[in-house]
Amino acid sequence: MSSELADCTLGNFVRLQRGHDLTASEQRPGSVPVMGSAGPNGTHSEAKARGPGVVIGRSGASMGRVHFSEVDYWPHNTCLYVTDFFGNNPRFAYYLLQTLDLAAFNSGSAQPSLNRNFIYSMPLRVPARHEQDCIVELLRALDNRIALLRETNATLEAIAQALFKSWFVDFDPVRAKMEGCVPEGMDEATTALFPDGFEDSELGLVPRGWQIGKLGELARQHKGSINPLKNPETLFEHFSLPAFDKHQMPVSELGEEIKSNKTSVPPDAVLLSKLNPHIPRVWLPVDVGRHAVCSTEFLVFVPASSASKEFIYCAFSTPKFQELLCQLVTGTSNSHQRVKPDGVSSMNFVIPGSRVLEAFAVLVKPIFERIGHNRGEAQTLATLRDTLLPRLISGHLRLPEAESLLEEACA
Repeated sequence: MSSELADCTLGNFVRLQRGHDLTASEQRPGSVPVMGSAGPNGTHSEAKARGPGVVIGRSGASMGRVHFSEVDYWPHNTCLYVTDFFGNNPRFAYYLLQTLDLAAFNSGSAQPSLNRNFIYSMPLRVPARHEQDCIVELLRALDNRIALLRETNATLEAIAQALFKSWFVDFDPVRAKMEGCVPEGMDEATTALFPDGFEDSELGLVPRGWQIGKLGELARQHKGSINPLKNPETLFEHFSLPAFDKHQMPVSELGEEIKSNKTSVPPDAVLLSKLNPHIPRVWLPVDVGRHAVCSTEFLVFVPASSASKEFIYCAFSTPKFQELLCQLVTGTSNSHQRVKPDGVSSMNFVIPGSRVLEAFAVLVKPIFERIGHNRGEAQTLATLRDTLLPRLISGHLRLPEAESLLEEACA
């Protein structure tokens, strides 16, 4: 870097304050984000802090995690929030705080807890404000590109889910044909695949000729078990709950790093979390390699009959399916609820005609391929950002060098 780094302490860099109580009964409808230990957690009608702002998880499993709010917000009592940046760039402060091992300053006993007075004495080396601004500009370019890819994926996902709902939940093509209309946006060949009326069934009115069966007729549970420790030097794609929660990208790990038995993941698999079904986790892996495994907290399903993995994924993602899934649990508290695996395959399900299933797969397969491509690109950029971040903050990497790396990655 072109400027010297100034020595200071965390307490001289930012001033922190504990967040404010806000019970569920006190929370009011509004657009103000509530920032807690794990980041945004709903909205409220009133702000307690001006944006841009930075919060740090103060308690619980998210203790030490750092989050940023561009707008005015309510800092919850589960976090510490910055009340004074002392002239430093707020987003630079957010980046710098992420590089610190704040979780190591646990002052709690039974419950992890972060005390601001314990971390104020941490030594820091901080560049001048103009250097901070340049670093922020560089890293924000990466963040913006990542955000755009994820927003694009959300739009693509919504398109695929809307098509599934239209065909297999609302039966729009059937209703259109009953009225003598051509379904909107559908060609003549696809229209001909749908019946022009309904018939009664145990699940209510269903398209004429479609069957009522078990979900297991469309999605077969795969149960192949693997012990990665038997292949310690093999690099595995590890699909885990933390990897799902962090933008649905598996982690590459050597077999010796994976300490327990896992389930193998075939190329056409769909993963369904059996843990805490009130938090929906449905995963459609893309470009699955030869050595892919997942946590046993996931149930692995593969297509049966004429169904595709895209159809299974969309079916598992519907609100109705999630509602039924929550009825197949054991355990009393939300944190320990697990789905009974056999119950999923035994669910009653409307089974469409095979040609309709095939037509659906043809339409949505390119959508999910694009989602997978974007997800991989976002992960590559996130890895680059996370690699550049500590080196830029510490001054070990000059800005021109970082800019060259960014240009290569985005070319």
